[in-house]
Amino acid sequence: MKRLIIALCILVFTVIFSVSGYFAICNRIDSVITLMKNDREITVSEGKIEPARTENILKKWNRHEVFLVSMLTHYELEEVEIGIRCLENYMDQGITEEYIKTLNECINQLEHLKETERPDVKNIF
Repeated sequence: MKRLIIALCILVFTVIFSVSGYFAICNRIDSVITLMKNDREITVSEGKIEPARTENILKKWNRHEVFLVSMLTHYELEEVEIGIRCLENYMDQGITEEYIKTLNECINQLEHLKETERPDVKNIF
């Protein structure tokens, strides 16, 4: 009987850890995506890159990067990490088109990551 109780406790703990981890990942990804979408809209409408918004994206990413890399495999985040590092270079060089293209790629990759982490039947099997 003790083994059954211990097994149930472990199962409950595992489920709670998985669900809370999923929501933590989603919250962090959503905060970065929100900044990127806002920056993209303003950059497209104004036609120029604002250094303060780029710095906010970099700071937010650096704040969440360690957690995301520890919870997800590194190769999933590699393209996003490279893209975010390129944003600063595009800003310095004033290459608006590449900046917007990279923002779009990062947003799409982060949204895809969120989708692949969702606990549903197609992701499990």
